[in-house]
Amino acid sequence: MFKLIRNIGCLSIVLFIIFLILALFYGGEKIRQVGDKTTGFVKKSFQYAADKADSIHQFVKKKIDEFGKPFRHEKRDTYNKKS
Repeated sequence: MFKLIRNIGCLSIVLFIIFLILALFYGGEKIRQVGDKTTGFVKKSFQYAADKADSIHQFVKKKIDEFGKPFRHEKRDTYNKKS
């Protein structure tokens, strides 16, 4: 009985990690593709997961843009100095 619980726990952790990787790189696109092949409750749950993946993907893109702003090299006019 404990092996079954341990196996289900390990499987859920692995699925969660795969979900996060897909959400970070692709958003909900890949999850929707898999969900479109199913029907009923499973399709609705895949759509919900895809929406969550999209929100995670947008959040990460927004944070990357915010953190990258100080490091972007904008062209500065060094020759036009005011004396």
